[in-house]
Amino acid sequence: MKKVNFTKMQSLGNDFIIIDNLVSPYNNFSKKEIKKICDRNYGVGCDQLLILKKSKKRHISFTYKIFNKDGTESGQCGNGAKCVAKYYFDKYGKNKKQINIETMTKEIKLSNPSKNKYIIDMGIPNFSPKEFLSRNKYFNYMNKKYFFHVVEIGNPHAIFFLKNIDKINIEDFSMKFSKKKFFKNGTNLSIVEKVSQGNWKAKVYERGSGETMSCGSAACAIATSAKSYNKYFKKSNYVHMQGGKALVKWNGETGDSAFLIGGAEYVFNGTFIE
Repeated sequence: MKKVNFTKMQSLGNDFIIIDNLVSPYNNFSKKEIKKICDRNYGVGCDQLLILKKSKKRHISFTYKIFNKDGTESGQCGNGAKCVAKYYFDKYGKNKKQINIETMTKEIKLSNPSKNKYIIDMGIPNFSPKEFLSRNKYFNYMNKKYFFHVVEIGNPHAIFFLKNIDKINIEDFSMKFSKKKFFKNGTNLSIVEKVSQGNWKAKVYERGSGETMSCGSAACAIATSAKSYNKYFKKSNYVHMQGGKALVKWNGETGDSAFLIGGAEYVFNGTFIE
């Protein structure tokens, strides 16, 4: 019988199970085990499973593995990074203000400037990702062309700026979009509506997880894509999702990182028994 201690956390309604392998390492989890833990009916339930592991690199505080609820691994998770930042600073780094961590795809800086405020350096947005396979940036859906922006920020994203996103069934829209194979391994998809200058309403469908309450990397993808969509670019953008609003700061210059800023909360601790 396997017993696994975990901490459940959330940021903007995006919920995560954190497994700490920094002190008491567990065995690696199979895809089947990950799916069971993430299942809201037969397991604990979450959008993604986050596993903290020791790093062999001196400048890296820990490696951070991200698993979607279908068992696939992801390269980036902004809201998850806020949660692991709170977890680590509270438990291991009370006297630290900044650490470096590493995911499957990149190194990330996490900063803790004040109580329950975390700044996540999400990296430099890439507007020509290798995973994008098509020459066209429009999608035919229900006899209408929908143009989209492409950006990679740890994960690939397709961003649709629309007039009224509530009229779109995002699950059907996303499933039909994925069948077109615009991206090599699928993508996170966001439909976005401008509310006011620097404020965007969004719905997000994450590959491997489905529609989520919020998504940090999507918020960054939306904010950085807004520069080419919106005539009047702002360095600070708020992306309003079902779980709350995310603050993204980006200077708008090639080579500059995008920063996701916000807090995170504990939900409960527990033990998963299999």
